[in-house]
Amino acid sequence: MNLCTNAAHAMEREGGILQIRMADVELGASDVRFGGDLKPGRYVRVTVTDTGHGIDPAVSQRIFEPYFTTKPKGTGLGLATVFGIVKQHQ
Repeated sequence: MNLCTNAAHAMEREGGILQIRMADVELGASDVRFGGDLKPGRYVRVTVTDTGHGIDPAVSQRIFEPYFTTKPKGTGLGLATVFGIVKQHQ
């Protein structure tokens, strides 16, 4: 929900398309060598895209930090929560 809410905010003014896709994938050793804790095996790949205004490159390195936000009324917990849930579920 947090990820989709951020996408919706990015498309508030001009509208747009939010697309969510899921696919089964099999990752081998060469696929996960730079993936941190990722191990070879079967996964579900979730891809979320939107046609919003995008993320400013100046802040893109910080978007998963807890309490970092670019929104006047944001808490900075949305993408940090998404990251935590994905990591927790491997």
